[in-house]
Amino acid sequence: MLQVTLSRGEIRVVDVPEPALRPGGILVRTSHSLISVGTESAGIGGGGKGESLVMKAIRNPDLVRKVLDRVSSHGLQSTIELVQSRLANEQPAGYSCAGIVVDVAADVTRFQPGDRVACCGAGYANHAAVNFVPQNLAVKIPAPVSFEEAAFGTLGAIALQGIRRCAPALGDRVVVVGLGLLGQLTGQMLRASGCVSIGVDMKADRVERALSLGMSDGFCVAEREFVAGVLERTGERGADAVIVTAAGGDVALLNRSFDACRRKGRVVLVGDVPIRIQRDRIYRKELDFFISTSYGPGRYDPDYEEKGHDYPFAYVRWTEGRNLEEVLRLMAAGSLAVRPLIDAVYPVEKASDAYASLATEKKPIGVLIDYHLGEKMEPRKVFYIPKRSTASASVSRALRVGVIGYGSYFRSTLYPLIKAHPGFACAAVCDLTGLTVRGAVEKDGFARGCTDYREILSDPGIDVVYVATRHNLHYPIARAAIEAGKAVFVEKPMSMTSADARDLVRTVEENKGILTVGFNRRFSPHAALLRKLLRPLAGPKTMLYRVNAGALPPEHWLMDPMEGGGRLLGEGVHFFDFLSFLCGSEPVTVRSSSPGGKRRDEGIVTIDYEDGSAGTLVYTGSGSGAEGKERVEVFAGGASFVLDDFTSLRVYGIKSKGLKTSKVEKGQKEQLQNFYEALRGQADLGVTAEDGYRATLCAEQAIAPNS
Repeated sequence: MLQVTLSRGEIRVVDVPEPALRPGGILVRTSHSLISVGTESAGIGGGGKGESLVMKAIRNPDLVRKVLDRVSSHGLQSTIELVQSRLANEQPAGYSCAGIVVDVAADVTRFQPGDRVACCGAGYANHAAVNFVPQNLAVKIPAPVSFEEAAFGTLGAIALQGIRRCAPALGDRVVVVGLGLLGQLTGQMLRASGCVSIGVDMKADRVERALSLGMSDGFCVAEREFVAGVLERTGERGADAVIVTAAGGDVALLNRSFDACRRKGRVVLVGDVPIRIQRDRIYRKELDFFISTSYGPGRYDPDYEEKGHDYPFAYVRWTEGRNLEEVLRLMAAGSLAVRPLIDAVYPVEKASDAYASLATEKKPIGVLIDYHLGEKMEPRKVFYIPKRSTASASVSRALRVGVIGYGSYFRSTLYPLIKAHPGFACAAVCDLTGLTVRGAVEKDGFARGCTDYREILSDPGIDVVYVATRHNLHYPIARAAIEAGKAVFVEKPMSMTSADARDLVRTVEENKGILTVGFNRRFSPHAALLRKLLRPLAGPKTMLYRVNAGALPPEHWLMDPMEGGGRLLGEGVHFFDFLSFLCGSEPVTVRSSSPGGKRRDEGIVTIDYEDGSAGTLVYTGSGSGAEGKERVEVFAGGASFVLDDFTSLRVYGIKSKGLKTSKVEKGQKEQLQNFYEALRGQADLGVTAEDGYRATLCAEQAIAPNS
């Protein structure tokens, strides 16, 4: 299918695989999508070089730290290549479209195939022929409303949310600053709510268009000074409210909007302008300043947008979905006219021309992209095949790897190792988004790609399945892969519960399969030496593993109990496995103490082992990133060992040298080599499904309420 993308400031129309249907959503074949002229034009032109990387780094110190950490762990050249690759990645464009439902997930009851729907949401309502859309980001289109009109729904919801934040009363004088698409929609809806609307813009033709669509009054700031023009039209009292729908870099615009208000008035910011408020402008008049966030309540909340958890109607009357629904109702009732705002309609193949028109002197307001809904669509292709020459002949000689889940960790850390290994070939890749699949095939060298992981499992040409999805999918995909006769490398955690982990152990045994888990730290050269030095020391060991993991935002998927499991499960399994590896004994009891409300994410966990050893994990996300992340201390037989961030191992009390490396060595390369040798029958598997079960069991007991 065709999709519009943005890469380095350039618009491209590319062929990508259709998205797969997944729980909680629908597949929509697009009729039309709307270009958000203000928002989307900001990212195009100039090769995407409007702001230097240095300036972006200054504004985002966390980005600097991540890059420096990457240099430390992977070297300068590898980091440069990764940054350049990220900059060249194609990003989806668009967030407002309309079309027909073609498929519905089993857990969705609000829609059925054939429904006409309007959709919203960046990353979902893309400029693409087919989109996967979560159920809360789609609403049915009333019969009188066309697809072309419904494609304006998202922008209408943004305008409507700005009005809701303004909370105007009947007869209020409301100024709308900026009469682009958002301003035109805002003016019409203010009229429908009984307000006297005053439109202001730099272009006289936009003022004329707003007046023709029902704006009460208006003027061009090129002809009349802004504040004076407002005072003239409000009997010198000033506006009851100002809604700023403009975009640009005018730092004075907000403060002039305050000047245009009456005492105790209000200003609502909908557009994208700098916020540099001068206190005296709002203090003397006791003005209210509001931010309007996109389409309304629910925006940027993954529980609402991705998981389908709607807010209670009685307590949150207007969500982003209900705002979208109301905009379509206004269209159907004739209170909101968007057809006069359509300046051009381009076929999807000419989307680059549509964006080019945004840079012309007579900049359009409403630009639609047409996906030829009435025409017969080509049958869905199972695999995306590269446009480049066919894959290297090494694919037939090496073990052919199918990767399921192509996220940032896999791309940056594991993919380069697999690609460089002569015993593996990157045969197939699967990811939720077609653009990611296309990039993996065209740029990273995979032989083919798809959006449905079942295609990889049923492919007889795949020998090894690498599972690198989000945590809740590890167990079902790994289990299905073993049953399909594939060797499996599954990232940690192997499963979200010990019951599923035990079942996976049993499945591996019954199918005589091979499965390893991404517990790479035990393969580090530092860990190998430490284990070797500990082996001759008789008696129990006392171990302390401190992890300064850094903070994550509460909405991060890893913090979600159902999807990520929380940090002690999602990442803590690494360290539980490492402690068991060091002492070489089975855990007996697990005790945990955590800060209030953080049992799943932070804690001090103590494990007793069969041989009398004791290990303590101190895992926190509350520390400073300036300190190292991981430190391991082991005490046994009169000797002490200190492992710092997998760059140095210091030894005390015995005659043995430690180890210092120039960069972080966490064992990913060594584990991959062990996996390869085990597949060839040349070595025992270093990490087994039983190890995955043990680590999950420790994590499960650590986060249990009474542990």
